Amino acid sequence: MMLPSLLITQCLQNDFVKPVGRDEPLPNLLHIGHEEARRLMGENPAEGPLARMMQWAYERGDETLRLIHIRDWHDPRDPAQAGHLRQFGAHCIQGAEGARFVFEEPISTGKTVPIIDALTLNDFADTNLAEVLAPHAHASIRVGLVGVWTEAKITFLAYELRTRYPDFQIAVCSALTAGSSRSHHFLALAQLNRLLGVTVFSAIGEFLRFLGGNGAGISLALPSGSKHPEVEIEGAVRPGETDYKLARYLFRDARNVRLRCLHGGFSGNLVLKSESVDLFGHTQAPHVVKIGPEAMVAKERMAFEQIESVLGNCAPSITDFADLEDRGAIKYRYASMDGGFSVTFQKLYANGLAHAKVDRILKTVFREQLGRFYAAAVREKCDLLEYYGFSPALAPRIRARVEKLLGQAADQPALRFSNGREFPNVCLFYERTLAGLTPGRAESRYVSYIHGDLNGANIILDGRDNVWLIDFFHTRRGHVLQDLIKLENDLLYIWTPISHENEWEDALRLTDFLMKAEDLAAPLPEAGEAGLRHPHLIRACETLRLLRSFHADLVHEDRGPLQLWIGQMRYAVHTLSFDESNEWQKKWALYAAALCGARIEAALRASNH
Repeated sequence: MMLPSLLITQCLQNDFVKPVGRDEPLPNLLHIGHEEARRLMGENPAEGPLARMMQWAYERGDETLRLIHIRDWHDPRDPAQAGHLRQFGAHCIQGAEGARFVFEEPISTGKTVPIIDALTLNDFADTNLAEVLAPHAHASIRVGLVGVWTEAKITFLAYELRTRYPDFQIAVCSALTAGSSRSHHFLALAQLNRLLGVTVFSAIGEFLRFLGGNGAGISLALPSGSKHPEVEIEGAVRPGETDYKLARYLFRDARNVRLRCLHGGFSGNLVLKSESVDLFGHTQAPHVVKIGPEAMVAKERMAFEQIESVLGNCAPSITDFADLEDRGAIKYRYASMDGGFSVTFQKLYANGLAHAKVDRILKTVFREQLGRFYAAAVREKCDLLEYYGFSPALAPRIRARVEKLLGQAADQPALRFSNGREFPNVCLFYERTLAGLTPGRAESRYVSYIHGDLNGANIILDGRDNVWLIDFFHTRRGHVLQDLIKLENDLLYIWTPISHENEWEDALRLTDFLMKAEDLAAPLPEAGEAGLRHPHLIRACETLRLLRSFHADLVHEDRGPLQLWIGQMRYAVHTLSFDESNEWQKKWALYAAALCGARIEAALRASNH
């Protein structure tokens, strides 16, 4: 017989999480504040993620899901509670509005829902929680926790459950828990996972499936019997029925919505710019919508929530999100995005964007926007070869790509292109050099939050030339140069067209020129010193000079080029699998990867690693 799962709510009460205005005074010392309450409850709490999750829970029978509510419940006349109330201030007083749940309890559901009145930080002290859990004490059941504070009451409860009931499988969902601040919330989630073995889900749908729900997840409320909103999606990639349902839900206050693909197709993701009209005929503010596989979209939302407050108006805010079946969606609002035509930086560059505008866009991205992250970089121990995913296990795959590109076996220490140009055998770097490395290669490098996948399609410009960043799925703490290295790779081997051998030989000349750089804080020489003959390669070199000019402020005294070579080699080798790059561009990337590999090997030998 299948045992029921448990869902335990923690302090989902007005005094903790009731939505308040941005500038409205908090009702007490324990309220989580405007931003966290909005994230947990949604902009419209009656339709927000917490309300929909509670509706889902009450619809499950007790044979599949048992529901327990823990609430703070204080009596100011009780001397035993006086110390707690002195420390945290008056809150959740018995029978007061502040002690009420923020969700509506259904009048009749057939469920038996115990309510635990907690008097202190320990939910087992002077309560009947142990008695309620006694029937499940030795069972390996799934237990989900939702509510606040992540760093206190949720963590303390998880600790008690883990130590008292070691067979329990405990999980939380980042979207259904909140802390006293965003940073405390995410630090607590990491600690819950690392120290207590609590599973942390990003997607609500995954959390509900953990608790025994079906694949559909929580319902999406749309106006009954209404044809609105009417949704039109333009672009080469056609969405499925579930994507249409998600779009209709995200724009449920609209009469009609026009969504235009900015880009899409990779990993099943769609990135859409909206133009919408509300039910009264007013033009709504434009949004960017991301729709894709549920887990990936939820991970992006969770990653973005960690850095949203740092970027401020330089990046969007999340106004809504939803999961349905195996798909997820995020609705981003940009502070001053123009409602007109939007285009990616990659497309603008390919169409010959003037260098002065390229200069302005890149300075906006790397100084005004991502520069906020980089300015807080600190030195940490980091094995860059491991960080960038170098492994001997990749050797067979890389050998296959190299030999296919060359049309011959790569069995010599030096390989040769058809024009006679020799270069080191990159296959041997993976097969021999990496395999021969000893542990303990970590060195101190600058680490900060990074975008993590900065390509030209993730930088967009609106009709007024405002610059915006999108796609934060890979956002995390990482090597401070990674975004610049990634964009440089795309600039060379995707954006810079190579259509015949003369252009390709010029491209190899550019790589030879770049490999001479030994000081990351020193500016690259003028493009004229590279001896380039083709205007678009001279343009690429000038753009690279601009990208490299940002290095000095990021690496500080760590000016050696090894960290650059490692990142460059990783991305250049990856380019060999790109559909966007033609054969000439891939041969160019192979040449650059081979030179970087030789430099890396020499540097590692010199340092006796």
